[in-house]
Amino acid sequence: MIEPLSTSDAPMIGRYRVRGVLGAGGMGRVVLATGPDGRFVAIKQIHSHLLDDREFRARFEREVAISARVSGAFTAAVVDFDTTGETPWLASVFIAGVELDKAVRELGPLPVPALRTLASGMASALHSIHSTGLVHRDLKPANVILAADGPRVIDFGIAQAVGTGAALTEVGAVVGSPAYMSPEQANSEPVTSASDVFSLGSLLCMAATGTAPFASSSAPYTLFNIVHSEPQLDQVPAPLRDLIAGCLRKDPRARPTPAQILDYLGVLPVQAQPWPAPVHAEIADQTRKLAALTSDPEATQIISAHTPIASSAPAEIPVTKRRTALRLGIVAAIAVVIAGAITAVTLRGDESTPAPQDTPQAMPTETLPGLDQLRGTDTCTWVPRALGNTLPAEVAEKASPDVSAWRWQATSSWGCDGNSGGAHIAVEVGAALNGFESGKQVVNGYAIARRGDDCAFAIEGSEQAARWGIIVDTFSRGECRLADHVLSRLTATLDELRPDTAAQKSLSSVDPCVLVDNSAFAALGAVVTKSAHSCEWSGDSTVRITLSQPRRRATSLEEKVIDIGDGVLVDDLGSAMLGLHECRRVYQFRKVGETFREDVEVLVSNPNQREGQLCAIADPLVKQAVGRLPAR
Repeated sequence: MIEPLSTSDAPMIGRYRVRGVLGAGGMGRVVLATGPDGRFVAIKQIHSHLLDDREFRARFEREVAISARVSGAFTAAVVDFDTTGETPWLASVFIAGVELDKAVRELGPLPVPALRTLASGMASALHSIHSTGLVHRDLKPANVILAADGPRVIDFGIAQAVGTGAALTEVGAVVGSPAYMSPEQANSEPVTSASDVFSLGSLLCMAATGTAPFASSSAPYTLFNIVHSEPQLDQVPAPLRDLIAGCLRKDPRARPTPAQILDYLGVLPVQAQPWPAPVHAEIADQTRKLAALTSDPEATQIISAHTPIASSAPAEIPVTKRRTALRLGIVAAIAVVIAGAITAVTLRGDESTPAPQDTPQAMPTETLPGLDQLRGTDTCTWVPRALGNTLPAEVAEKASPDVSAWRWQATSSWGCDGNSGGAHIAVEVGAALNGFESGKQVVNGYAIARRGDDCAFAIEGSEQAARWGIIVDTFSRGECRLADHVLSRLTATLDELRPDTAAQKSLSSVDPCVLVDNSAFAALGAVVTKSAHSCEWSGDSTVRITLSQPRRRATSLEEKVIDIGDGVLVDDLGSAMLGLHECRRVYQFRKVGETFREDVEVLVSNPNQREGQLCAIADPLVKQAVGRLPAR
């Protein structure tokens, strides 16, 4: 049972009203609080008896500094902190969700689609963490939260900057959780980002089978197995077996990088509910109860830490007014904060700056150019130029104001990703707007959609065949000043969009819907949906053609190249990663420098047919598409 506040506890920490105590560890405790806007945050404090110990203060300051460096869609950023006061504290947004170890323990191993979502989200998180020069060092199921829209990686208490060699404990001590350590950690050797990849392999194995691959009856035996034994992966579903085996290689140099894992997994289908239904029912129930609690500003809650995951959403509990205790089944984020963990967060701050114009009277007066005009856009030239040389001071609070100093790089769909170290922007041109809700927001005459409470917006296109637009995501939530500024600048410069002169020899300018004969699908009564670089026909079978510019795949994960006839060679990559009712073919159109390649992917699926039957459909489509590609 999570304890209520004692009479000696301060009711406020900074600007946050304390509601109850979530948990405690050797270094400190974490309390649940609400911010000035009514949102829940988890606040970590050092135990009072350690406040005079310089080592613990220094460690806490280091934890805050490291947490503040990490951002991304599947990690979190610090909301607020005070390391110099009488009682140092660190605040982060409270995320509704279920910890991975609890979900597997109570529901059993995850199904393959959920495992693929987990693997992709975790690889994205590690890519974000490692890009800041950090190694997590304690990746385990208890530090992963299954939120409604994907996994969240938490707890950077023992994370370390690569190459610093900073000691966190006495010489010879092993840092981490034994069952999920890498061989380097087990031998007390220096660790690199590859160590986190090994831990990811162990975590995915546990999610797939219910058991960590090296777990034994004691920590010493577990560490011995990690260093000397090969994992037994017979119980791992075939679609994940090769990936997990690659992550669990003893030699760090032989493991794939997070980027290579993402390329191996490919583009996953959008799922409204990526986890088993009971997990989403639990999340929905938590969200309802938190909303009910927020409606009574004077309520105090006692939260059960051991509520089992129900098979369906439980009935809503009415709110008891004033200071009556409210028992909430909020299990998800408890693991985030117990034993010195840091709750997953999304960036927030002063909300004095309004979101994009939201007035019932405002009506769109402008429309985006068509997809044919947007294809081939050099997004990484357009976006920095539209933003100008310097961000306004009110926007640049958590970002480098010098736009030219940001790191800008193309995404796999010819969008652009910008990172200043303190802020992150991604812009995708002509992307499908799955998960974005149309509203009455208008910026410079253009209709704007938004994805939930995230600072992710989309300038909506005008075609009715499918919802698409220009997506702007700043990977934060609540305070959206940076996103507002980017939207304002991009909508003001849309008339400056010009196709890249090099795009005529690139897949970026190709309409995927014209690569195959549409009459074959029309005979089946199929429905066509599309975005700038993908096209999908949905009938008895679903056929999707995707054009992309991914990073080159890791040699260690490369599958065989096969000839499907007429001299057309395709990667047989991913067939094992999919179910038996899907066939995926990837044709490499060309290499782009030393880092990227341009691919044509054909995916055919049908729950009533086997892979061989579906590949018989996919192969002629691949050959037809290859024959219609531009000359290189």
